[in-house]
Amino acid sequence: MTRVLTLVVAVCLAVSTASAGKAVGYVAGEKTPIKLTDINGKDVEIRTAKAFRVMAKAARKKGVDLKIRSGFRSFAKQEKLYKQYRRGQGNLAAPPGYSNHESGRALDLYVTDHKAFDWLQEHGATYGFHRTVPGEAWHWEYLGNEDKDAIARDSKKTTKSKSKPKQTS
Repeated sequence: MTRVLTLVVAVCLAVSTASAGKAVGYVAGEKTPIKLTDINGKDVEIRTAKAFRVMAKAARKKGVDLKIRSGFRSFAKQEKLYKQYRRGQGNLAAPPGYSNHESGRALDLYVTDHKAFDWLQEHGATYGFHRTVPGEAWHWEYLGNEDKDAIARDSKKTTKSKSKPKQTS
């Protein structure tokens, strides 16, 4: 009986983390290798995941429960979302290869009340997270200690010089 239980637990753990590992991501249309881990069934890039766990723990201490709705997206997933958006059947979505979800640094969080949003606005940057898409209270990107305004300026410069679409969710 113990052997069967051990086997069942091992299979469940393998299934729940089967999608974590290495993946091909995209930054400004260029392929890049990404290391992923699993947070409650969502694939998240390793550095982003570490920072999110620390931030979520701090938020919990203040009575705010942060959960991830969407993390890393594959090119195929982003392509599907973009096609839905173009047909008027989905939310705003960047073209495949240009979403920061594909870089592994963007997270869509469940922001269902002002308490969570206010906490993120006040403390997110402390943990390296910034709200980078105006009008999307749920979209937060892990930029670490980087200057988010400099990154925004650089991406606009790249976009203009190479005629590539602006990065969005």
